[in-house]
Amino acid sequence: MKLTINPKYARLRGFTESLPRIFPTSTGGKTLYEGRNIVKLYTQNGQRITVKSYGHLTLFNRLIYGSLRKSKAERAFRHAIRLQCLGIDTPEAIASLEIRRFGMLRDSYFVSAYTDYLPVSDITASFPQNPDSQNMLDQLVGFLVELHRTGVYHRDLHIGNILYRCDTRGNCRFQLIDTNRMTFHHRLSQRRRIENLRRLACETDAYLYILKRYAEATGADTHSFQLRGVLLRLFLEAWHHLRHKIKMAFRAIRPGGRTDSAIAER
Repeated sequence: MKLTINPKYARLRGFTESLPRIFPTSTGGKTLYEGRNIVKLYTQNGQRITVKSYGHLTLFNRLIYGSLRKSKAERAFRHAIRLQCLGIDTPEAIASLEIRRFGMLRDSYFVSAYTDYLPVSDITASFPQNPDSQNMLDQLVGFLVELHRTGVYHRDLHIGNILYRCDTRGNCRFQLIDTNRMTFHHRLSQRRRIENLRRLACETDAYLYILKRYAEATGADTHSFQLRGVLLRLFLEAWHHLRHKIKMAFRAIRPGGRTDSAIAER
């Protein structure tokens, strides 16, 4: 067991160390999300805590994460701390926990403070019908510009991984989540910035507006910036579609996988 804990939350050491035992059960936790990874909400001494368990790993990845590379949980923990040092808001990191067996990573958990911020996808989905959405998107663009100005390249900059909260006067704050896949640089080129923005995967109207306002905020040519952003997004979507088809084909022919005839019978 390898535990990395924020000294501010040393009182939660016992709880964190108990995760391999309590997380697979329903003991005291509420499931917020369940897919490849599982996210649960716990309450400890009146404080709400989010725990993310990273999905089952292949044998190859167990070996890699067990010896050559930091686990997703540890990277999420360290990146969250670094983001806050850079002035980029993210739920406060509490701890990361890794469970190894025979030198291979078996399970890993990232523990953070709970956030009640909402997904930015609520804003992009209502644009331009909602009269308040334009002001919110303008503030989102300011957040993205600042994110890139500090040299942060979030490899999962999906619109669902940006959260927001606005006060009664319409001033919004934003947070980043899913922080395990990111890199930090002294400076990001315009090409790298556009490549990063293409991952937003939001509605077309909102995406074009974000590109336009981002270009204006950074002094780039608006039409060229939008065109490159659209083309890069189309290429990314085509690649994801192709990769999905390859995965499905592989699963159909591997031992234990479903064949086309088996699928057709269902």
